[in-house]
Amino acid sequence: MKRLSLFFVSLLMLAGFAAPVAAAPGAASWTARLEPKDIRAGEGGQLVVEATIKEPWHVYSATKRAGGGPLPTSIEVLPNKAVTAAGPIVQPPPIKEFDKGFKIEVEMYGGAVAFGLPVKLASGIAGAQKVVVKVRSMACKEGTCEPPKTAEIPVAFTVAAGPARPARTAPVKDVPKQPEGAQAPVELSPDDAPPAGGATGSVGDIQRAQQSGLLAFLGLSIGAGFLALLTPCVFPMVPITVSFFAKQQEDAPGRGVQMAVAYCLGIIFTFTGLGLLLSMVFGAAGINMLATNPYVNLGMAALFIFLAFSLFGMFELALPPALLEKVQGGTGRGRFLGPLLMGLAFTLTSFTCTVPFVGALLGASATGSPVWAVVGMLGFSTAFASPFFLLALFPQWLARLPKSGPWLVTVKAFMGFLELAAALKFLSNADLYWEVGLLTRPVFLAIWFALAAVAACYMLGWLRLPHDDEGTQIGLFRKGIGVGTAVLAFYILLGMNGRSLGQFTGFLPPRVYPGTRAPSGPETTASAGHAINWLEDYDAAVKLAKAENKPLFLNFTGVMCTNCRVMEDEVFPRPEVADELKNFVAVELFTDKDDAQSRRYQEFQLKQFRQTTLPLYVVVTPDGKSLGEASFNPNVRQFAEFLQKARAEAGRLAQSN
Repeated sequence: MKRLSLFFVSLLMLAGFAAPVAAAPGAASWTARLEPKDIRAGEGGQLVVEATIKEPWHVYSATKRAGGGPLPTSIEVLPNKAVTAAGPIVQPPPIKEFDKGFKIEVEMYGGAVAFGLPVKLASGIAGAQKVVVKVRSMACKEGTCEPPKTAEIPVAFTVAAGPARPARTAPVKDVPKQPEGAQAPVELSPDDAPPAGGATGSVGDIQRAQQSGLLAFLGLSIGAGFLALLTPCVFPMVPITVSFFAKQQEDAPGRGVQMAVAYCLGIIFTFTGLGLLLSMVFGAAGINMLATNPYVNLGMAALFIFLAFSLFGMFELALPPALLEKVQGGTGRGRFLGPLLMGLAFTLTSFTCTVPFVGALLGASATGSPVWAVVGMLGFSTAFASPFFLLALFPQWLARLPKSGPWLVTVKAFMGFLELAAALKFLSNADLYWEVGLLTRPVFLAIWFALAAVAACYMLGWLRLPHDDEGTQIGLFRKGIGVGTAVLAFYILLGMNGRSLGQFTGFLPPRVYPGTRAPSGPETTASAGHAINWLEDYDAAVKLAKAENKPLFLNFTGVMCTNCRVMEDEVFPRPEVADELKNFVAVELFTDKDDAQSRRYQEFQLKQFRQTTLPLYVVVTPDGKSLGEASFNPNVRQFAEFLQKARAEAGRLAQSN
């Protein structure tokens, strides 16, 4: 059939019909032409390749996907002496939709579409010429696809007389004019971007940085890495890093720099490699799956408890001599295994807080070139790891201070208490996932209070551990730390009585424990007389919004999302935000559980808003039109302004209708 079609095409060309010329029939038919028509030898141009697509079929974009998926459209010029390709394919903005079969977001075109392939004409050619364009594509409709098809399209053109014009020597890289019947792309408008001052790393920020070039995208990634250092999950790792390398300094003095580099490389390689692997294997939601996996959380809790007991002096961590000798190989390289593994552990522990940027980055780049994902993850993780390089060196400097030995022993023991406090967070994550109900917020805070009280007693010298020297004097600095820890214990005690704990809230279980909520709400979050009525059923919320003629405030959240807890306990109850939320129908959509409703809301989030990161806040009209989008932003004033702008836009749309 293909040869027969080309035969008739050739007859038409000989009869005087110039390109465009139709290719083989199917759900999509292809034509091609060379532009501009007056192109001269040595000048640049563009092969415009158009597809006419039968309803309800669609073809896919030319974007190559890192995680598999449908066959992308490819266009190439077969070898010839007249025309050579001079750049990648250019294409219009596609329709983006979550494909249930491929389980990823796909880019596609319906109705009609025109691709462009930048080309350069050879010097010294003249008169009539002919080249062949090879197009490979796949057409699909709901539930079915045609086998991939290859079309070879002859393109005839005439080279205009005259020398190459200097202004036209560059290949044409503009998106070609689209034919009639092309479907409008589904894209976020500028009004859908997060408000000024919102969290860096949203999909809108990433896409704008990509459009500005690789350096701008790298700058955004580095900036997000530094901002991620301010999230709650990072705070416990500061003393843990110091305590870990204090012990390493004792075992391998003089190798602080090398071990610090190994530690940072562990963070960088784990973020980059594991993040990309999860994205390829599980899709855009893969990074969330690891952060919320109960078995991963139990494993991390066990690791921190194990390290804490080691810091208390109950045992020493060491590889078996035979294995150590094999790993070291006589060169001492085995000492870098510990810092590398510590970097791996740190990366896993920080996923809960770093997932807003990492998830958005991987989700936005999942349908694009993997180069963007690699560059973004490298920039993010390098910035994120850089302060810990100095922290890893700190024990080396500390060991040179007078009487540093006993002081370091005390520091390690104190950090052991902090590691136990961090382990409780991972145990809480697993408890929340399975809804066991053992670690509710009061129980969690009671354990934290006990740990802080015991740590204060230890620092004040009222409690000793087996490895402590009986003759050690308690200095003013240690007493000061003890008093500060006692104050912290009192602060936690106040939290048990309902007082706000600020950024520490991110570590705590939700105020309303999962499984105790009403199936469709409304639930109420109250603070100082200001209340928010939350629904948990999206369909019920839409009905209520239509009945009350209000926009919806969608809170994509999770039971194990640290930043979600900060927003829900420290931002939403504030009067300026809570009062503003009364103008919306507020709905909480949990997406991080392994149940049908969570999977439904996660798919809804990815399909409609092209990301799976938590938290995500979207204001929409009752019929689904987006009015604004924001992510983690603990600045109360800025979040209130975001709600005000969204409400104003909803009012403008209501008046225009």
